Amino acid sequence: MTTRERIVIRSHSEDQTVSVGERLGRVLLAGDLVAIFGELGAGKTRFVRGIAMGLGIDPGIVSSPTFVVMNEYPSEEGDGPPLVHVDAYRLGGADELESLGWDRAHDGSAVVAVEWAERLGGELPDDEWTCVVRIEADPEGEAQGRLIVVEPPVLWGDRPGIRGLRASAEQLAPGWATCPVTGKAVPPDSPTFPFFDERARLVDLSRWMSGEYVVSRDVREEDLEDPPPAVG
Repeated sequence: MTTRERIVIRSHSEDQTVSVGERLGRVLLAGDLVAIFGELGAGKTRFVRGIAMGLGIDPGIVSSPTFVVMNEYPSEEGDGPPLVHVDAYRLGGADELESLGWDRAHDGSAVVAVEWAERLGGELPDDEWTCVVRIEADPEGEAQGRLIVVEPPVLWGDRPGIRGLRASAEQLAPGWATCPVTGKAVPPDSPTFPFFDERARLVDLSRWMSGEYVVSRDVREEDLEDPPPAVG
């Protein structure tokens, strides 16, 4: 059995989770199935909104289909595949999908994203063509951090767009952080870590001093010193 590739991406915010979903959406083609695993509040629906964006669908119309189980969103331009969004939370197994019109929804004409895929009891239809996504708590313990693990099917090969998804993992490699001010990736050896630069650090400190929010780390003595004069 061929081992699947694992693309591991760190997300530090809801917007980043949506962004990763969007990158995956650009890879997807009609007939693809995305099985999304994750606990309550992990960001599964936000991830699906990102997929919608990548497919050219307005993410604002995407909502969790917990009570209706299945929603379908057509492409706005009419030239892309629709997105079928399934919430399997209330299902007892994969066999219950048939009664919901699964054959019609997964006939190869749409991209299908299934939240709570673990509720299907490990019975994923068309498993070799299924892209598995796991959204997990960051083991490093960051309160808002998530690890998004994407396991594309081996049959995808080097499909167009997959390199952009891999680049997401490279940009947020282990030990890196996303600047809370600029949203840019910051390497662990940066002198202003976790901020992108001195200006971003001062903006963060200013917000804390004004009482707008608590900074992402304790205030240090050097934070209260006058910044060095700008060069150039």
